[in-house]
Amino acid sequence: RSSAASDVYKRQVASLAQMPDGILSAVWYAGTAECHPDVRIYFSQREAGVADAPWSAPRVIMTRELAEHDLGRPVKSLGNAVLLANPDGSLRLLFVTIAMGKWSGSQLNSCLSNDGGLTWSRMEHLTLSPFFNFSELVRNRPVARTGGGWCVPIYQEFLGKFPELLWLGERNGKLTFSKTRIAGGCSTFQPSLIPSDGGQADVLLRDFTSARRIHIASSYDAGMDWPFVTATELPNPDAGISGLRLSDGRLLVAFNDSAKDRSDLTLAVSADRGRSWKRVAVLEKEPGASFSYPYLMRSPDGMIRMAYTRKGKVIALSSFNEEWLASEEALGNLGGTP
Repeated sequence: RSSAASDVYKRQVASLAQMPDGILSAVWYAGTAECHPDVRIYFSQREAGVADAPWSAPRVIMTRELAEHDLGRPVKSLGNAVLLANPDGSLRLLFVTIAMGKWSGSQLNSCLSNDGGLTWSRMEHLTLSPFFNFSELVRNRPVARTGGGWCVPIYQEFLGKFPELLWLGERNGKLTFSKTRIAGGCSTFQPSLIPSDGGQADVLLRDFTSARRIHIASSYDAGMDWPFVTATELPNPDAGISGLRLSDGRLLVAFNDSAKDRSDLTLAVSADRGRSWKRVAVLEKEPGASFSYPYLMRSPDGMIRMAYTRKGKVIALSSFNEEWLASEEALGNLGGTP
């Protein structure tokens, strides 16, 4: 486990991406308060092929002032960001700007780096919503599409909660994008997309209902349609979750195992596409503390990487493999730490 920084700034919502050369990159936002004008987006990397290699000193790659300059419009604050590591070695950054109010006044933007995150292109605003293009946000892991491009789980918070998918591509050197909706109403959002073979996929969803349960939906046509959204048995205190598929086909989810708070961070697996779950490891547990916004990804070497916010001020990163997960499941003591 490693962590980044410790001062008055609050650090939130980290994401990870691994470059084709093996370098692991991370981004997150930090400021004195959520939606505050001093929020900035930070970037760090870790060298490939070196055991226990340190992370580089966090570096600011996006500010409110820079966003205003590039977009030519007022920007109140910045928010969630994710990285897309393209096969050609470039990095694409998707990030949230807030024009007014809080998250319902957010918009989604993109820029590109061709030098490993040292410099970034002029940012581009993505027009995705008919409601003054407000309230489009990103949070969870993007999925590379067969044949090129990306499917990125996003969500909308304007007049309800709407989990969606953003379809990104390139045509004649220009970014192309469109979106489809998973579900609507004041119920679920912040989807975590988990693809499978044969055009099937599952999505785990943060809850915004009195049920206080993680929800799940399944698609059988490559993510175009999601007929049903149902509550699982796992609790959710209106908090971020992240999931991926293990090599044996089971679902893995990182979540807060409580309907009330974020005082623990737990891993659970499902062998029946979310109908039932088995808790296999408790990564963090401390009454009154907060462990939030887990982000799971798998490296080409099979390692599972997870970033999360620890106690509101530290970005923590853990790595484990499926063998460790299997050993924790066999022990059944729910006390392991990778």
